[in-house]
Amino acid sequence: MKRPSIEELSPVRRRAFMRLCATILAAPAIPAALRFATNEELFGEAHAFGVEATLPTYFIEINLRDQWDFGHVFVPPGIATSVAGLTRGEANDALSLFFTADQVTSHGNGFYLTPDSQVLVPHLANIAVLETNELCQGAIHGHESCNPMRSPGRSKAQGAGQEATWMGEPGYTEQGNDFWYSSTPTPATIHNYHQKLLSPELANGITMKFISRSHTISHFAAGLLNAELSRIQSVQMLYDRFPTSIEDLALPTPEEAAVFAAALKRADGGFFARRGFNQAARDSHEAHLAAAQGKWYHEPKIISLPFDEAETAYWQSGVPDQVGDNKKANIWEQAGWAFKLLSNDVTRTAALEFDYLDVHDTRNESVMKTMAAQSALPLARLIEQIKAIPGMWERTVIAIYSADGGRSPSANSYGNSGKSSFVLAGGMIKGGYFGDVRPSGNTSTGHTWDYFSPDDSGAPVVPVSGDGSGRVNGGRSWRTVMAALQIPDEAVLQYPDAAAHQPLGFMLA
Repeated sequence: MKRPSIEELSPVRRRAFMRLCATILAAPAIPAALRFATNEELFGEAHAFGVEATLPTYFIEINLRDQWDFGHVFVPPGIATSVAGLTRGEANDALSLFFTADQVTSHGNGFYLTPDSQVLVPHLANIAVLETNELCQGAIHGHESCNPMRSPGRSKAQGAGQEATWMGEPGYTEQGNDFWYSSTPTPATIHNYHQKLLSPELANGITMKFISRSHTISHFAAGLLNAELSRIQSVQMLYDRFPTSIEDLALPTPEEAAVFAAALKRADGGFFARRGFNQAARDSHEAHLAAAQGKWYHEPKIISLPFDEAETAYWQSGVPDQVGDNKKANIWEQAGWAFKLLSNDVTRTAALEFDYLDVHDTRNESVMKTMAAQSALPLARLIEQIKAIPGMWERTVIAIYSADGGRSPSANSYGNSGKSSFVLAGGMIKGGYFGDVRPSGNTSTGHTWDYFSPDDSGAPVVPVSGDGSGRVNGGRSWRTVMAALQIPDEAVLQYPDAAAHQPLGFMLA
């Protein structure tokens, strides 16, 4: 019997057929080997390699405001190895770390975790942490909505080629935000732009404007057409934007279904062997075919954002709620919504915005433990869920920004000195805690601290000075995210405040 072929389809149908096949085969759950083999069978080797070069990537940007401190999540090596001799406490210059030396555990690559962050241990190979980034310069002890890691070169005075970064943000006020100008797009906007170039039918990327105070996060497109994120200002607005839907990827004619099914069947063990794929890839392919009984490609998907009881229990467990008089949405809810949207390929860009407390002068144990739970638990659960979808983790980047201010390890830190934190996670990320914070002296109530940035190998040897020299330029952090997201070099080099800097290669797998 003659095998079905794409040539048998009418010319009018071929392009639509190719688009639908691309949608089916690019889904996160489709193994790479199966995708390549089927594309080659359908359209030829050149097309198959071209598809691999333009696969989607998924980006979750988590912006934490009000001087977030990861001190109970990632303990700097210099503190972890000397904690037994340090004064710890909730006020003055005491170290705001509330675990003893025997409770802080080493996991290699500079990682020292507390009991509050042990949930991250299985994922450390793909988590990178850098806390000696440029400090924020907001007028109120560093508070700002932009920050140099997200938009390198931003300036209070409008320079050549710079535009206002705040214009798209609803209800923008100066309180805790400041007015900045820049020529560099923020990460989620440029990612949204490039993913929509790949897939014009894709839903627009979103940012969840769920910070409880007048503070916000600026997302800036720098003139990129149709790059601006959709600003979601309430939970109901989110549900209205993405109502429960059924997505049916059925191939519309029997002829098209036959061509697709035949291509799947021809990607057999012999084909995989010739292409050098290992036995695991072949087994995965055969399991997909057997489990779906030849019909997997047209089973409808129900996409619903509201959580059922089991989903609520999973995402919420152990994560403290948002506080304040204007609570909008919890960090665990935002993480769960982002996962649902991206894992179903509804959109590929989601930015989270969250705040806890604006703490000054004292940081007690409950504050540190709350910040740890609100950052470590949602991150671990996002990673766990993404890893459960074959092929998605390798194409996902999660970036967490301590979006304003900075904190020294001392309890009385006011937010305009010390650590300025940046966390990356994803299959394209090489794990490690890069840089260091070390005790440098004693005061009557605690300690002073020295900071060390990594050199180009990742070793923490570059001292940070009071004038900011030695800190990692925001352009390098920005370029690192762009490289992980596979944004083309020709696209990023057009931004002068980033083009002069190289990605941090030690953070990239």
